[in-house]
Order: sequence, then structure tokens, then C-alpha cells
Amino acid sequence: VLFASPAFILIFASLSSAEDKLIPFSGKPHTIPGLIEAEHWDKGPAGVAYLDNTEANQGENYREETQVDIEKRPDASNGHGIGWTREGEWLIYTVEVTEAGKYKIAMPVASPKLGGLFRLEFNGKDVTGQIRLIESGDWKKLVMLTNEGVQLEKGTFQMKVVMIENGETGSIGDIDYFKFVKVDG
Repeated sequence: VLFASPAFILIFASLSSAEDKLIPFSGKPHTIPGLIEAEHWDKGPAGVAYLDNTEANQGENYREETQVDIEKRPDASNGHGIGWTREGEWLIYTVEVTEAGKYKIAMPVASPKLGGLFRLEFNGKDVTGQIRLIESGDWKKLVMLTNEGVQLEKGTFQMKVVMIENGETGSIGDIDYFKFVKVDG
């Protein structure tokens, strides 16, 4: 039988909780209005910063070890995007909304057939409703998808991209970025 001293238990608990924290991709929150690269979700372990249904990244090794599937694409704004997205997966991005108001979200997406459904949540609140990823005709062709009338409050939030339902390809689709443009006042 092994016994741990209270000091050891306290140190171990502190280290465990530090590893389970979210860290913004660049060290500071993404700014809204602005552009958020899909491949720049927060740093943190699976189940905290993201949830992916497969154990390995099926695409490019763009950032630290991750299960999230990152694809290299010449037509993407940063040369990368997220792909192989499936129902039940999610990603978290720490964001700072600098101006409250209504926003349009522009998202370059790709899917050879009608894509699946996803939504964006801010601190657990659905702010977009279900978004259907549109057909681009080819995995290698991005088209612009927009979602308008998204009301955001000023402050720092955890933006969660939630993959809801697969489309005709058995996937949600590919996403390059999320660009938030303020449309009022």
C-alpha cells in the first residue's frame, strides 16, 4: 500500500489543473471584429480545447501534436484549414469581442456535395443557429458561406464550433476561417 503526503497531492492537483486549461493559440484572444483561422483553435488537450473522433490528425502536421485534422490547401488564407470534420466534433477559440452589435460571419468552405450542419456557441450559448455547409462542387474549391444577423455582446468568450450532423459526403465539410464583420452602428 502506497501513501501520498498531502503536499504531494496538492502539487499533483495543481499540475493536473494547469494542463487542462485553455491557452489562446497566439497567447491572446482572437479579436472580433476580425478573422479567425479555423486551424488556430486554443491550445489544450483533447476534451478541453477540442474533440475529434479519430485518434490521429489525418492531414498536415501544421501545429503541435493534435487529433484535429488540418489540411494543407493552396487556396486557404493561411495555407491551411480544417477538414475531415464529423458529427460530434468541436473546437474552442478564446475570443474578445471589442464592439457589441450585429455581425456577419464569412466562412470559405468546401464540399463536393451538400455539407453538414454546424453552429457557433459563445460561452455555451448558440449564437448562429444551425449553419448548413454549402456545396462547392469539389473538395479543392472553396466558396464563401455567410451567416448574417449574429448578435454579440462585448467581452471575452469561449467560441465553440460544434459539428452537429454529417452531410451527403459523410462529413460536415472543410472550413478555412471565420471572419466577423460588424454590420450595424
